[in-house]
Amino acid sequence: MFKRTISLMLSLVMLISVLTGCSTNELGYLSLSRELAALTQFSFENTTNIEVTEGVAGEDYNAAINLKGKANIEDLNSIYMNVDVTFSLNGVKSTDPINFIIADNNAYVSKNLVLQLITFDEMLNGEATESVEVINDFYNNGLKDVEYILLSDLDEMGSIEYETDYKEMQDDAIDYITTAFKGFDSKLITKINGGYSIELTSQGALEFVERLITYVSEHREHVFDETVKYVENLYNNTEFEGMTAEDKETLIAELEASRQDFYDFLDEAVMILETEELDSIEELVRGSKLKQAIVKTGSSYKENSSAEIVYEGISMGKLSAETLVTPENVEKISVTESVMTIEDAESLYEKTENKINPAQTMQLVWYADGEDLDVDITRESGKTDWNTQPYTIIENRVYLPLRYIGETFGEEVYWDNDARKAYVIRGNEKIDMTGVIVDSRTMVKVRDFEKLGYKITYTLDGDFSTAVIEK
Repeated sequence: MFKRTISLMLSLVMLISVLTGCSTNELGYLSLSRELAALTQFSFENTTNIEVTEGVAGEDYNAAINLKGKANIEDLNSIYMNVDVTFSLNGVKSTDPINFIIADNNAYVSKNLVLQLITFDEMLNGEATESVEVINDFYNNGLKDVEYILLSDLDEMGSIEYETDYKEMQDDAIDYITTAFKGFDSKLITKINGGYSIELTSQGALEFVERLITYVSEHREHVFDETVKYVENLYNNTEFEGMTAEDKETLIAELEASRQDFYDFLDEAVMILETEELDSIEELVRGSKLKQAIVKTGSSYKENSSAEIVYEGISMGKLSAETLVTPENVEKISVTESVMTIEDAESLYEKTENKINPAQTMQLVWYADGEDLDVDITRESGKTDWNTQPYTIIENRVYLPLRYIGETFGEEVYWDNDARKAYVIRGNEKIDMTGVIVDSRTMVKVRDFEKLGYKITYTLDGDFSTAVIEK
């Protein structure tokens, strides 16, 4: 099974790789693509329009995304990017560009993303169903001294380290294509003024697959050897966290051992060509098309792409995109403005919502041998939320997290470190919630919330339990 999976993956890699082929036009296209791929410092602009029809989504959607920015990818282990993003959906447009930055192996987003949550809501629901008051309070007060939100530390996330630079990796990929598929003609590329164009229809795709399978079948040993060589080189130039040299050797050995499986796969594919199976598939998607053009104007490169998916004669959706890339010296600039982590921002937003739009009802569901309970919340505005929280069972009694439940209902929970106790504060009143400490968290019995005047409904059905807390 593993070897067959490798064979399928190899075939997919080859299919993608040789979409350009290696005839005169293909080599010209590859040469122009290599120029573009060699750019490591550049500015870019992109406009992408997407149409999704009612047959797919239940109603028609027309979306547009616009990107404008700069990038420095000279060092793949420390890339830099600064891009402004605007968007629209069915005529509703974002009010301001959202700024995304990758710098010093961190990913940031400008805080005005928060305000765009209202716009997102209007786009998807026709009106702002999310609490506008909560978002505005969070933005104006919680984030008043913050400019950017830290989305992730790429050093912590990244498990890949590159031993070579971007240009060398691109050169290796193109060298692989021109060597492994030397002489293959995709018949998809035409020369146009200043560049090249690829056009693929459903019938053209069928003919391309037939030519590709025939070519690879006739040159199977050469194609397989070159593919193994390329993958091995890729592994040698890339460090994966937790992967040893022995692991890499094992993977390459398994790849080489899959040769016969790959040959068998090709034989099956050739047999399929002799049937009408591919023709029946083509008939289903007849009318689908893909077109891409790349031209060079001065020192800039422009790419135009368009695609349409048709299924059983019905258009499912369309996509069009235009990208302009211009070489430019791009300085890597660190984010020096005030920053808040995404975890802190989420916690602060939750507290803001609990203050302005607290829970009215909370349903908690758990199993006797589980670790987390499911929490369904209905807030005062009618908005519903779902969450999971830990719980513990002591002497056949369930204990629930006080701070989470209390603060979700808008209560002020106070921890007295000297007394090692948690209280709920209401004005001058301090309500002792008793409880036990589990993993530095105060856990209380579900009935303890009756001290706050809440109504508790508790149901036990075998190992399945439900508690409803109503304010």
